[in-house]
Amino acid sequence: MKIACGYTIPITKYGLPPSSKDNLKAMQEMREAGFQAAEMELFAGKMDDYTRDFGQLKKTLAELDLKICCVMAVVENMFTLDREKKNKEIESFKQIADMTRELGNPFLSLCAYLPPEIEPIKGTELYTGGPPTQIKLAENFSWPEFWKNVVEQFSKCADIAKERKLQLLIETRAQDFMSATDITNLIHDSDRNNTGVILDVAHLHATKEFLELIIAKMGNLIKHVHFADNDGTQAYHYPPGRGNINFEKIIKTLKKIGYDDYLVVDIAGVDNILQEAAKAKNYFESRIKRI
Repeated sequence: MKIACGYTIPITKYGLPPSSKDNLKAMQEMREAGFQAAEMELFAGKMDDYTRDFGQLKKTLAELDLKICCVMAVVENMFTLDREKKNKEIESFKQIADMTRELGNPFLSLCAYLPPEIEPIKGTELYTGGPPTQIKLAENFSWPEFWKNVVEQFSKCADIAKERKLQLLIETRAQDFMSATDITNLIHDSDRNNTGVILDVAHLHATKEFLELIIAKMGNLIKHVHFADNDGTQAYHYPPGRGNINFEKIIKTLKKIGYDDYLVVDIAGVDNILQEAAKAKNYFESRIKRI
């Protein structure tokens, strides 16, 4: 297993979303903190900025010898029923998929962001970039109709990813519109062979899942893992040791299912974020060596 730096670190430092220029600074800072691999998020509304600076980004990554291990496509209206909005998001997703392919990693990911039909109540987030803790449903909301649309949209995204030789992942997060079980059902219903899961330990702990059991349930669907700590009451993303997650046990369970890829330091909303990320990297590396 290898350790990578999560994009929660530049989000905590620079706000949401970081500018393209801040992205470049963040790559330098993550490398200086000792990371050889990092995640990146690309936001649908910032494509002009990303396109303008994309050549510089690739040059900076090459000079730093920093690998981008997963790209999150932030397409918040991907699963709306509004035809115009969701078609626009598909076009942005195609652009992000093209950039992901050029960055040379196989993983492109999504979150189940709340669409307008499930309105997030602003200001209820636990940390910058986190999901809300309160929602409001549209008057005429129908889950069967909504789910059919979700499967169709996810399938389209998987096909776009496959055309570019990418795997499409979806993250398990508290307060999104899908539970871990829903995500497993989505992968089954979409029937695409290039799909999988980002296992976010802190989010699942806050939903009161038995972490060892959910790992056994998802098995080889798990392609990428986020590590942060909390006490299970809320989806805080603290450094290890500030909650009660047993990371050694999780690492052992992941090894049992054959997982041997990146564990991502996904802490957020804490002071001295880069220093804390470097400490977390050392902590997780020491636990891997013990097992």
